[in-house]
This record gives sequence, structure tokens and C-alpha cells, in this order.
Amino acid sequence: MQTFSLDELTSLAASPLVGTLPDDGGLSGAFRGSVCTDSRQIKSGVVYLALKGERFDGHRFVKNALDCGAALAVVEASQVESLLKVCQGPLLPVPDTLKYYQGLARLARRRHKPFVIGITGSSGKTTTKEMCFAVFSASAGKVVHKSAANENNEIGVPKTILSMPENTDFLIVEMGMRGLGQIDELASTAEPNLGIITGAGSTHIELLGSRENIAKAKCELFAHIDPCSGFAICGDFSPLLKEAAARVFTGRVCDYDGEGLEVRNITAAGTSFSLGSEEFFVQAHGDFLLRDAWCAVKAGLSAGLTPETIRQGLSNWRAVEGRGNVIATGSGLTLIDESYNANPDSVRCAVESMLASEAYEGKRKIIVLGKMAELGDFTEALHRELGSWLKTKAIDCLVTVGAEAGMIASEAGGAAFEVVPCADQDEAHRRLRETISQGDCIMVKGSHSANLEALVRRLEQVVGD
Repeated sequence: MQTFSLDELTSLAASPLVGTLPDDGGLSGAFRGSVCTDSRQIKSGVVYLALKGERFDGHRFVKNALDCGAALAVVEASQVESLLKVCQGPLLPVPDTLKYYQGLARLARRRHKPFVIGITGSSGKTTTKEMCFAVFSASAGKVVHKSAANENNEIGVPKTILSMPENTDFLIVEMGMRGLGQIDELASTAEPNLGIITGAGSTHIELLGSRENIAKAKCELFAHIDPCSGFAICGDFSPLLKEAAARVFTGRVCDYDGEGLEVRNITAAGTSFSLGSEEFFVQAHGDFLLRDAWCAVKAGLSAGLTPETIRQGLSNWRAVEGRGNVIATGSGLTLIDESYNANPDSVRCAVESMLASEAYEGKRKIIVLGKMAELGDFTEALHRELGSWLKTKAIDCLVTVGAEAGMIASEAGGAAFEVVPCADQDEAHRRLRETISQGDCIMVKGSHSANLEALVRRLEQVVGD
């Protein structure tokens, strides 16, 4: 956890404290405090920072934070006058509390100088983050810190940096986006030594309008990497990404398609592959997950880890819940839980991984798909495009849930496998109960807003009936 002196806090703010100062010397020159943005988690001596957004305003809780023991509150200057009517302070006024929060994170990053790995991409960034964490964690005596859960936005990135231990050696930062300029904002906060773009697909096309803009937005990460000493890695270096990267980065980009891996052996447990003379193993199947694993291996090599360390770390990686974790039941039914999120690229990844896995050979393969969100005007076209792609795949049954996913079913009509469009989860649950049998493999995937994790839980219960 990062702490700051009073001099550091006021220097970054470029303004003095206002309001009544404590008379116990608590804010003397010896003061050091950590920063908290949640008034419910305030402990004595911490610095409360009042963030605000479209649906919340931390300034409403300044008095409560100070009453609970906060040493001071960082607030926007425009709020000081009204706040001093309800509390005595001390308050540290700044123009923008979010920018100040990011500035504190940047200060901490520069102070401790960890090796920073920044990761973004239309799909696979969380999996790649977790694979990188497994790889770097195998490095003896090194402290590794990563983005928690899905904290990959303008608040989550500084939170990740400020929560790292003082002696962090490797900092792995996931970076999400909703529009142009947002990766730039995150990368300027984290200042990565190494950047990974897993790929630029159609996620967020609703907000960005085109795949060209998506590629441009992703490459904002590369713009913050030193072309001489830094490293740029791309798991799917499409022509659009190449063009966008060339405009902002003059260093060398490690490209999977140009220097990828060679698959050695596929078993039920996972895949063995080689890079040059070195062989590695990952508990995963299919091209998309192997690209994520390749990114993690290349990141480790670029940062100076030995092949043996990387080999040991990657073999320890396990899928995150809702992102491809496998639930095996006593009756032999296998559930692949991909319910956390979905976009056209990640659905293809999940299907290909399922079909490539020897673990599911001889099993009936049932795909359950919900809607893919944030596609805007491209919603119908991309759902139908996915249905057309699925039509040629060696699956046994496709079940769709909801109106948007129904367009996938419509386009897959006439396939060699059974297609079952369902209006809602209740119908999908009923139809699946009618069709599944012992030994089947069922993959469930949809955008988070489809809430298909509830269907996964219900399917788990079916087994025990």
C-alpha cells in the first residue's frame, strides 16, 4: 500500500490545506498516509479522496470520512465553500480529484520504479493478465502485483498502482476502454515498460464507430512505451493494428503471426508448445488461448525471466471463474463457464478452444449463447455473422437465449446440428433439461448483462436431481 507525506500531497495539489487543522500535531512533517476513495472503509489517519462520477459524488461523504478518523480530505476546489459549512476540515482543494488520484498513482510508480506490464485488447486481456501474473510470480524473490478483478478503468488503474506493496518488482496493469483517448489516459498513469495488445476486434464498436478507430484506440498503449528500451507485443497483429501502431511507435513489435509458437502436443490436460528451442505447457486449448499464453511467455522473456521460470509459472495458470473455468459434475456432465462476458471475437475463441480440446472428445457439444452487448448499430450484423460462422462448426446443439442471440440462431438455421432459440433463461433451462444427458459438454457464454451465470448455477443443480 502506497503512503504519502503531507509535503507530497500538498505539492501535487499546488495548494495548502484549508479549514481547521488538528491541534494534536497529526499533520506534522512526520505524517504519512494512504489514500482511500471509499468513505465506508476509512481508518484513522488515512487520506480520503472524494471522487465523483455520473452516478456518485464522494463529496457527500466528506464529513462522515473526517468524523471516522480521516486525517484530511482531498476535494474539488469548487466544493470547498459548501463543505466548510458542514465540517471543519482539513480539506485539500484540487481542480479535479480524479486527475489528482491519477497523479498520485504516477508519483508512486515513479518513486518505486517497478517493471510495468500494460495489457489491453478487445478480448483476452484478463486471461493474458492472469497468465502474466502466473509467469512473473514464479520468479523467486520478486514481488508481483496485478489489477484486481475488472479494475481496468480510469479509477481502477490508479487504484491498482496505489495498492501495490512498496517493494513491488513487477506491476501488471489491465487497461480497458470505452472510447478514444481512454487508453492514453490509463497508460499515462501507469507508464508501462512493456505493452501487450491481445488484438483489436469489434468490442466497443458501438462507441468507436469502426474497427479502424478500435485499432487506433488500442495503440494508444504503444504510444507510451519507450521505442528504445521498451517492448511491444501483439497477439493478433492485424493490418489495422499494424497501421495504427506504426503511427505512434517506432520500436519493434513482437508479432504472434510473425514469430508464433509451434504446437507440440495436445492432451486432455492442455497444450504443449515451443518457442524456438524452449518448450512450454499451458492448461488451455485452441488458437486464441495459445495466443494469450504466447503473449505471457514473450512478456517474461522481454523482462529478463529465464525460460525455466516462465515454464514453471505458465504451468500454474488456471482459468478465472466465468472465463472458461470447467465445472465437472459427478454424473459426467461438463460445464464450461464463459458467462462473464462475450463479444464476437471471444465467442469464436471459446468455441474453437472447446472444439480443439481432447478433454471433450466423444462428448456431445452444446453451445449456449446469450447476447453480445455494446455493438450498437452493428448488433444485428455481428450476431448474424457469428451464426453464419457457427454453422460449419462440429457442434451438436446450439441454444440461444434472448432476442439478440436469436439472430445467431436464425443465421445458423439449416446447420447439421440442432438449433434451439429460446426467449429467456427459463425456456433455455427447460429445453436443456430435455436434451442433455450424461457425458455431455455444455459451454455457456454471453455478455455480463445477459446474466448467464445464473443459468450456469441452475445447470449445476440439474446434475443433482
